[in-house]
Amino acid sequence: MNISSILGLIIAASVFVGGILSSTSNWKIYLNIHAFVIVVGGTLAATLVSFPVKQIFKLYKVFFAKILGKGSSPHLKVIEEVIDLSKGIQNNENYLSENVDKIRVHFLKEAIQLQIEGGISDAKIDQVLKKRAEVHFIRYEEEAHVFKTVARFPPAFGLLGAVSGMIALMGGLGSPDSFKQIGPAMAVAMVATMYGIAIANFIFVPMGEYLSKLNKEDHLMRNIVIDAIKLLRSREHPVVVEEHLKSYLLSSERVMLNMPKAS
Repeated sequence: MNISSILGLIIAASVFVGGILSSTSNWKIYLNIHAFVIVVGGTLAATLVSFPVKQIFKLYKVFFAKILGKGSSPHLKVIEEVIDLSKGIQNNENYLSENVDKIRVHFLKEAIQLQIEGGISDAKIDQVLKKRAEVHFIRYEEEAHVFKTVARFPPAFGLLGAVSGMIALMGGLGSPDSFKQIGPAMAVAMVATMYGIAIANFIFVPMGEYLSKLNKEDHLMRNIVIDAIKLLRSREHPVVVEEHLKSYLLSSERVMLNMPKAS
């Protein structure tokens, strides 16, 4: 489970609720069905117009699998596995075929299977892997794009709710005691704007940015695999493999890898 995302959502909710409760003793003024319907309903309607229903229903899987799922560093994991494989093939030329089913990183497993099955030249294998890496990057970026696009809707509909409330307020200015109603009416109109800003910046914008970050990490991992296959194919020494793949890491990440030097 991704503790960082869960903690962030809890803090966001706490800041929002705490800000409301500390700003006024009459917190019920923030509970406005008119504003809620316009912001949430409008956002849902705009999302349905912008994206297919099937793609929208997939978002809940993305939310639980990636945003709330266990955070990890796929590039560290794949480097560890490649180093182990490079050590194995030094003493056993059939080590890859014998241990391919034990590989945990799926893209690395696919690459190894292509290599040991034969029938495709090394150059074609590299082309296939590069194409798969690029396609995965584009498809995964679509998930982040959906969240980033939806993030633009709540503030816009929040403004729409505020404008509609102001229009109603202006229309009633000629009535008796209208002056006394200006303050409360304007507060209600502003609630819609607050809903829109809060929903966009506490939920959709951070989710979109986080998915983009995960996608970049995944793309880096796939590029590491493409390089790793070339190294394994040429049966480079484990020390060479380790040092070459460590070039993808920052100095702090190299410490995290904590791999002993191969003899």
